[in-house]
Amino acid sequence: MSNTRVKILEIRLGQLEEEANKLDNRTHRLYMRKQNEQKLMLDSYFHVSGDKYVCVATGDTRVALRVEGDNYGSIVEYQLNDKWSRNDRGERVEDSKIYHNGSTYTQLDESILDQSQARFEFMQCAVDHNDDIIAAWNAIEKKYDDLIFTFSDAKSELRRSINDQSRDITQLEKEALNEKLSGKGVAFTKSKGGRLPELEVRYDWNISRITALRVLRTTASGKSADLEITQKSNRWDNETEAYIEIDKTDTFERVRMDKVESLVRSAQRNSQLV
Repeated sequence: MSNTRVKILEIRLGQLEEEANKLDNRTHRLYMRKQNEQKLMLDSYFHVSGDKYVCVATGDTRVALRVEGDNYGSIVEYQLNDKWSRNDRGERVEDSKIYHNGSTYTQLDESILDQSQARFEFMQCAVDHNDDIIAAWNAIEKKYDDLIFTFSDAKSELRRSINDQSRDITQLEKEALNEKLSGKGVAFTKSKGGRLPELEVRYDWNISRITALRVLRTTASGKSADLEITQKSNRWDNETEAYIEIDKTDTFERVRMDKVESLVRSAQRNSQLV
């Protein structure tokens, strides 16, 4: 019955996670649209004369003056100072700055004047439109904040449902495991690497080469249990005059159940449960 309930809950969990992923993807698409709109807005405020230099929005908060054809080097950059937190007006950007790199000229010709003119025009755009740029950037930010907020409650509710569903599944799986351990117990086979599981039965004592495990009794709190453990061992055989492999079963008292549960989960991941 527990397995059936777990499967039903897992199906529902998958549906909830799919719905959450759709909302996450929608949020991501809106975020990308917002960034693109802010880049286009920045591009619209900067221009220089001639065709030797271009103004390029290199991000949603930065515009660069570059030599035409140079996709990496910047001569001057305008940068909005954006923050994750909002001010009293709910705005992320309050000011900006200009990066003006120093240059050394070894060839004294008209190109120096052309670049100086382009620098001047770029910075003139920044001076003339700085307040408008900041206001436009914050307006776009707020527009998309409001769009995303319309389904934030749905996202929160989905996340709560997913967490509740996951807890219920974990609890049912734990109950099913405890029921199995207290009944026939569990058996293990070797991993692909040829190893059998091991268990810490005391802080200073590990039992290795375990082939079977069964709970005999649990404490009132359920945090510890007495275990019956079967493990592979070697015994000297007088007839063959060699060590032979045998199964040895022993009882261990008050072993922590979280250690046992961790052992079984690890065995499941490694395909070691029989």
